[in-house]
Amino acid sequence: MSVTQQQYPLFFIQRFKGKVLFNVPMSEHTSFKTGGNADVMAFPQDEGDLKDIITFAEAKNFPIYILGNGTNVLVKDGGIKGVVINMADGFKDISWENAKDGAAAVVGAGAKLSELVSECKDRGASGIEFACSIPGTVGGAVVMNAGAYGGQMQDVVEAVEIIGKKGQKSFLSKDEIGFSYRKSAIPKGAVITRAHMRFQIKDAEEIKRKIKEFREKRNVSMGIPFPNAGSVFKNPDGDFAGRLIEEAGLKGQTSGGAAVSDAHANVIVNRGNARAKDVLALIALVRDRVYSMKGVVLELEINVIGED
Repeated sequence: MSVTQQQYPLFFIQRFKGKVLFNVPMSEHTSFKTGGNADVMAFPQDEGDLKDIITFAEAKNFPIYILGNGTNVLVKDGGIKGVVINMADGFKDISWENAKDGAAAVVGAGAKLSELVSECKDRGASGIEFACSIPGTVGGAVVMNAGAYGGQMQDVVEAVEIIGKKGQKSFLSKDEIGFSYRKSAIPKGAVITRAHMRFQIKDAEEIKRKIKEFREKRNVSMGIPFPNAGSVFKNPDGDFAGRLIEEAGLKGQTSGGAAVSDAHANVIVNRGNARAKDVLALIALVRDRVYSMKGVVLELEINVIGED
């Protein structure tokens, strides 16, 4: 169902502290730089805003989509019929407390991973170094259990606060989050507002060396000058998606304005004029070729949303 500005009552717009935009190009809010328009994009500033937008959208039967930094998502060319809740403007707070066995922090879902890594480095808090080059927000990283270089979010996240259906606030323990490889069991429709995290206190120089090492590795493997959403496919058990794609001879393969990166085979890039349908065509080609040549079914790591 499409949503128009006329369907939003004046009282809602007036009390909402964040922005509410209409007919928003998703190409301006995703790292792929593709995708049609979203009917509505709301930028909640606090839990009151978030509860209001969720309650209102559900009362009207408007679909809800959650967006962080837009770095792990492909929006289809038909755009999004519903309400996009953009968490990147609010919920950026990071509060610290001392703990006997390390440092504990409550981190807003809108905080950037890079900013959290920087704060941890300054405090001698270790465990999140793996995320130094992951360009997303904390909330999005928790939902997909983001990881790199042998680390992942489940290593440091102890619990999350969420706003669920009907605007109800809940607290999920680590077991209830249900972490697994590149995913979690966060209830559908729930929005993470804050993550409770714990780190180990280590030598600051050791932390800096590790971050430097990871960034150098990232620059070699992912130094790509075109818009992209990072790794497109999850790594199969005991193997790497990039290796399988490269061995299938697909580096440099194109479809319209999209191409399999020459720098890293598990990345599809927008060479400047790609549409979502070009990216989807490449995804289908890669999956078919790898399955026919290697017998492996590649599973998507990016999220594909919106209308054809």
